[in-house]
Amino acid sequence: MDGTFDVVCQTTLALAPYQGPAAFVAEYAGIIRHRPGTGEPPTTVGGFRLYKVLRGLAMSYGHEVHAVCRAHSPALLRYCRAVFDRRLDSFRTEVEGRFHCLGADLLILDSLTLAQRWRGHRLGLLAVRRLLDVFEGGCGLVVCKPTPWEGAGAHGKVRLRRYFKHLGFRRIGKTGYYGLSTADIVPRFEDVLQQRV
Repeated sequence: MDGTFDVVCQTTLALAPYQGPAAFVAEYAGIIRHRPGTGEPPTTVGGFRLYKVLRGLAMSYGHEVHAVCRAHSPALLRYCRAVFDRRLDSFRTEVEGRFHCLGADLLILDSLTLAQRWRGHRLGLLAVRRLLDVFEGGCGLVVCKPTPWEGAGAHGKVRLRRYFKHLGFRRIGKTGYYGLSTADIVPRFEDVLQQRV
C-alpha cells in the first residue's frame, strides 16, 4: 500500500451542566483517510463510530448505567445488557471474571467500515489499535459486535470475528458481543503490522 493513512475523529461536548442520563455518553465519529502522495488530496477509505459510557461519572451524579444507555438508544442498551448486571449496577460476574475490568467506564466500538478495495490489508486492525490507544483510558472493558458487510454471509462473520481476536477480543458468553479487557496486554501497533491474518 503506497502512501500514508490517518484517522480523523470528532465529537461535540456541551459546555453545560449534565442534564439527564443520556449526557453521560460521549460519541466519537470519524473517518479513515489515505494520503496517496505529496501534494495529492487525501481520500476517505473508511469510517468509524465509538461510544464512551461515562459510568463512573454517571454514578457520582446518581445515575445507573442501564438508565444512561436506555436514555441514549436501544443499541447502547443492548451493549449494556450484555456486560452489566442491572441489579448490582456493575459488570456481570462472568464478565468481571473473564475480563478483570479495572475501570468503571465502557468503550463501545459500534462500527468500523472500510471500502472494499482496502479490506484485507490489516487497515481495520491498525485503526482499532490506534483508537484504543487514545480512548480506552478509564474503561474497564472495550466491547464490539463484529458484523460483516451485507452479502458476506456466515463465512464473512466467522472471518471478521477471527480478525478481531488478533487484538485480543473474546466472545462474551453466548452473545454476539466481543470484549477486550483494558487490563490485558494487547498487541502493540507494530506487532499488528507483523501479524498474519
